[in-house]
Amino acid sequence: MQGRILFNGNIGSPTDLAARAKPYLLGARPGGGSPQALLITAAWGAGEFGEGPVRAALNGIGIASDWQGGHDQRITNLSAWHTWQHYLARHPAVAAVAAEVAAVREATRRFYIEKTSFHAGRIRAAAAYARDKLGGFSIGDLPLYERDALVLDAALGGRALLHRALTRELVHDLADLAQNDRRMLTALGEAEAMLPARTGLHFDPDWQRQRAVLAERILRADAVLLFGGDPDALLGALRFYDLGPALHETLRRGATLVSISAGSLVLCERMIIYDDYAADPERREFRLHDRGLGLVSGLQILPHCMDRIHTDDADNLAYLARRFASHVCVGLNRESFLLYEPGIPRATSVGEHDAVYEFGVNGVKRKLDTGQAVLV
Repeated sequence: MQGRILFNGNIGSPTDLAARAKPYLLGARPGGGSPQALLITAAWGAGEFGEGPVRAALNGIGIASDWQGGHDQRITNLSAWHTWQHYLARHPAVAAVAAEVAAVREATRRFYIEKTSFHAGRIRAAAAYARDKLGGFSIGDLPLYERDALVLDAALGGRALLHRALTRELVHDLADLAQNDRRMLTALGEAEAMLPARTGLHFDPDWQRQRAVLAERILRADAVLLFGGDPDALLGALRFYDLGPALHETLRRGATLVSISAGSLVLCERMIIYDDYAADPERREFRLHDRGLGLVSGLQILPHCMDRIHTDDADNLAYLARRFASHVCVGLNRESFLLYEPGIPRATSVGEHDAVYEFGVNGVKRKLDTGQAVLV
């Protein structure tokens, strides 16, 4: 695996993004020269073709446009969202099944959110009660597995018994949450498989032609930039055309990927987003949303870190890191940049204006300044 991925949290300005990513973008083409840059702006939905400011920013750092026949041949747009929508418009029978699948997936998520909120509320209430009654009680001090829960002699008294009971309950509830996450991903995958099974989508010559065009655009790029916005629009377009393998292959060949916000989410094995459904904005939870494309394993990227996660609450961080303990939880802000080199593998903080934040199962937030590596 020769390529690399530059993850960012949620930088807002194309000019700032280009400036920060300049050394990685200009070094993306073997032998030097202006790289072939591909923009994936499907997360912008109907505004997918509003890439003018991005093109200008890339021109500004030395990636020169090559205009031929009214089209830029060097900085191109994948056009995945519009290609997807046009296909559905041409094939109403497929569109009808796709709408049915989307409804099932949304209902599954809503049910999951309700169940997750119940478990999260129990965990927070139990932890607060334990702190009040026992003092110094922390989710970060809990064993990771119920079988490792502290066994104490009942003769030691009520305080020790209460500590043991609360420990077991919290560890059990955290395990239930993790199991609930796995069940939801299974249900979403089953719903997703319904579309090709019922429509023969992958054997349709029209779909095959469109997929081949999109895959070729990805494979000939030296640099691929995945932008933020609506994660469902981005993932939906890429997944509809099964473009994960093409992204894997272009990374294997040595391409540089730059991802921002939703673009960073879809590259992970799991997508964790901020819960916008909760009625009380103060109690909105981060939540598992979907399976990602899985280009990066072992890391769970969390954009909008300081905006959306209570990072000064040790119990909150321990809850997050333990719930998703199969991956290292890494928080990124506007100016946080994490360089992931899968061939080594290594993930290094490279932002000059902000750090990367690693969240431990003990509730400790580890600040990684430029040059420091995540403990993958």
